[in-house]
Amino acid sequence: QVLAQARPSRFVTSRSKRAPATMALFVGTLLATSAVCTSGFADFASSIPNGNSVFKDGASWPGVGHLSAYGSGPLNSFGVAFKAVEYEWTKELCAQDSDGDGQSNGVELGDPAC
Repeated sequence: QVLAQARPSRFVTSRSKRAPATMALFVGTLLATSAVCTSGFADFASSIPNGNSVFKDGASWPGVGHLSAYGSGPLNSFGVAFKAVEYEWTKELCAQDSDGDGQSNGVELGDPAC
């Protein structure tokens, strides 16, 4: 009695050869997307006083204007107000208390005199 030997299928062999290339493409796309998102955020952060060094509850909050600490996604109340003035730091935006905590945006961002 002769038993047939199992051969690896071509699909598995070719798939395993493509895996590193596919992973490299995925990682490259992820890094490129991250760079675009990060550079867009940095532009907004540099438009407000101390925008690159905002803290919330003692933790760094680079996503100023967003509900997420790292940006993207839904805007918080300051982000909505900042967008309403076309992303410009104005005296009016400075004087507002966007988050309703009793301190103006200017006080919170280190520009109390607006």
